[in-house]
Amino acid sequence: MRYEEIIEGFRALTASDFDYGNVDARGWERLDELTNELLTMPNAQAAIPELFDVMERLPDSELGSPGSLVHTLEKLPGYEQELVRSVRRRPAILSVWMINRILNAKLSDDQRRMYIELLSEAASHSNAPETVRDDARRFIEFQTQKEN
Repeated sequence: MRYEEIIEGFRALTASDFDYGNVDARGWERLDELTNELLTMPNAQAAIPELFDVMERLPDSELGSPGSLVHTLEKLPGYEQELVRSVRRRPAILSVWMINRILNAKLSDDQRRMYIELLSEAASHSNAPETVRDDARRFIEFQTQKEN
């Protein structure tokens, strides 16, 4: 598969591809295929914005737990900057989950504060579905309790 075909595959995904009520839904398998192919490409990190675009277009779809999108992004250098931009544009269930995963790692106080603030932005973001805002609030509560 060529790089352009992989990108077209990501762009073609829709919410119905991840609908448990749709017997023909195979979005999870398609994500696995596309991300596996992407990781064989020499410049896979160029697709980081496309991976976040999938999350932004399908902000409250069940794309995995955490699934191939998250696992692939975490393998690509420099994804964190695009994660921040993505959450500021349109928070998604997986993007706020990724922030929580980062917060579970050892961070400097400044980094920790920045990611908590980013979750706060997501919790009140007007473009985020209520489910995403709720998740962001729960992650803030979890991380705050963990600090104490």
